[in-house]
Amino acid sequence: MEFIAECDKHMLPTELCNIKYSLPLINSYVIEVSNKNISKLKKIKSINALYPNKTIDTQMNIVRDKVKCINTKYTGKGISIAFIDTGICKNNDFDSRIKCFYDVVNHKNYVYDDCGHGTHVAGICSGSGANSNGKYRGIAPESNIVMIKALDFEGKGTASDVLTGIQWVADNYKKYNIRILNMSIGAGITNTKDPLVRAAEILWDMGIVVVAAAGNNGPQKGTISSPGISKKIITVGSVDDINVPENDIGKSYSGRGPTKECVIKPDVVAPGTNIISCLCEDNKNNNYYKSLSGTSMSTPIVSGAIALLLEKVPNLKPDDIKFMLKQSCHNLECSPNRQGWGLLDIENLLNREVIYVRK
Repeated sequence: MEFIAECDKHMLPTELCNIKYSLPLINSYVIEVSNKNISKLKKIKSINALYPNKTIDTQMNIVRDKVKCINTKYTGKGISIAFIDTGICKNNDFDSRIKCFYDVVNHKNYVYDDCGHGTHVAGICSGSGANSNGKYRGIAPESNIVMIKALDFEGKGTASDVLTGIQWVADNYKKYNIRILNMSIGAGITNTKDPLVRAAEILWDMGIVVVAAAGNNGPQKGTISSPGISKKIITVGSVDDINVPENDIGKSYSGRGPTKECVIKPDVVAPGTNIISCLCEDNKNNNYYKSLSGTSMSTPIVSGAIALLLEKVPNLKPDDIKFMLKQSCHNLECSPNRQGWGLLDIENLLNREVIYVRK
């Protein structure tokens, strides 16, 4: 429930609904309300809009050579990356770099991942490769990890839980030096009025680089998931199925633009098929890694690349980083609504002259 003016609990008709969470970032509350009271709430002038609590899904090798991240001296050291996902398991590949764990779903006060998706995503970005002698190390193997568990054991969740996670990042980013938020999730195909989009854009304006998955609803046009439809944040697709025709259903998954507002998306593509990364050790059966596919796997590759860039040039703003990414990608000579700017090229990104974008 979104208010027109600044949130004020005294304005809330508590006789019509139950309050679950406060979301001051977007002037809203998460509420429980019966169907018969929805029409009554819509008549209250101070309430701007009511949004249903949508279901959100996770978007599901060695890739360093594919994105030219072999010889870099940067490791993401000192840069904290937040992940809104299913959680994270303790793993030798993360050593002592899990700086905070916040559980929106079950409110537990210890590190865990009852799905495995979040652990896999974090490993692609920040894993050290300790369990593989460095073979399966992530893109930014010394970056710090802040995990917000907003999805359940099936990799599913609600918009309200994800928004609560975003609110937590807004409230705590200075404490943990969070510079990047990785969102390997998708809430279906909506428009830019979606609260997830608005919340992600507010974080961007606060100085946090938000990187989101394009989603796995391709290959047709107009299949980018929220919050990836935002024109501000960085949206990542998979390069591996980029040449699959739009009518070849079943052989392609990466979402394609344009958005409903005619914004070209994704912004950048990275490998997303059969990506080998960390497995929860509790379930490993003597294996420390497994392979998954999807734009969920492409997204942390880009987040890791941004961590390397921020280690090199710490004072870059989100718009600066987006501009430098645009200038450094490898053009694959296909539709921008399939490739965006092109394939991530980390070597080119780190070697470019720093250009600042100021509005």
